[in-house]
Amino acid sequence: MLRTILVPVDGSPLAERALTVALDIARRSGGTVHLVRAHVPLAIVGATAEGVFTQDMLLADDSLRVRATTYVTELAKRLGAEWGVRVEPRVGDGSPAGVITEAAEAVDANLIIMTTHGAGGFAPDWLGSVCDAVIRHSHRPVLALPSNDTHAMEALAPQRLMLPLDGSLRADAAIPIARDLALLYGAEIDVVRMVAPYVPNDVITILAADRPDPYGIDAEAAAAKVSIDQVVTGLEEQGIKAHAVVRMELNPVRALMEYIKETDPDVVVVATQGRGISRLFMGSVADKLIRGAKRPVLALRPMKD
Repeated sequence: MLRTILVPVDGSPLAERALTVALDIARRSGGTVHLVRAHVPLAIVGATAEGVFTQDMLLADDSLRVRATTYVTELAKRLGAEWGVRVEPRVGDGSPAGVITEAAEAVDANLIIMTTHGAGGFAPDWLGSVCDAVIRHSHRPVLALPSNDTHAMEALAPQRLMLPLDGSLRADAAIPIARDLALLYGAEIDVVRMVAPYVPNDVITILAADRPDPYGIDAEAAAAKVSIDQVVTGLEEQGIKAHAVVRMELNPVRALMEYIKETDPDVVVVATQGRGISRLFMGSVADKLIRGAKRPVLALRPMKD
């Protein structure tokens, strides 16, 4: 269950958008929110041209660390009192992505929540470098809140989740986190599988041209339907209303984007690595979903098999 939530803060209003989401989840689950602030030491930023650190530079570094600690401590105290939730402050020295990833492991976080841009500002359709690095290197689920969210002005209380799968065990690793979020909010889940047929005239289809279903479309679709139905049944057994969606599409990425426009899910839940071959979509497609969905994306980098 989502009871240990980590939120990176850098002092910017944009980064702190994640706080209300985290606090609401913690209040519903009876969990704890851990606020983490990274202090980038002078040794990382750099010394003078002569390669030395002056006394003024060292004092400035100490001052910045104290300010970071004071900020996150006071913020935790204020939010805990306002929300009636346990909020713990934490400051780490190092690069922001490294501090966040290490803190998530230290507190055994069930979920990291962060905006795709913080103090660095906003660039359309591109993850902030820190959020991008955390998603790529942490095996903890990351709820990325984009600055271009279609419903950015509304409180996030998801009632419909979209869960794209590709039939691989790595993609299936996203099922438990989707389940936990759905149970917390009473949300429905669309379990979606986009199956791309073989390209006509490639080697495989030429060799199989004299067979029934030469392109393997019917068999692929049937297998996908069986797989998705099993996932839906498992979710329904846990009290979640779920829907199975299987479509044959030449371009799974475009099809998923169109499905998002069509159904307007509140959150897309996706594993960042799947089978990794051209006929399926996890991996690079997950990146495109995170960057282009214009809504929160709950991304999970699965452990290696």
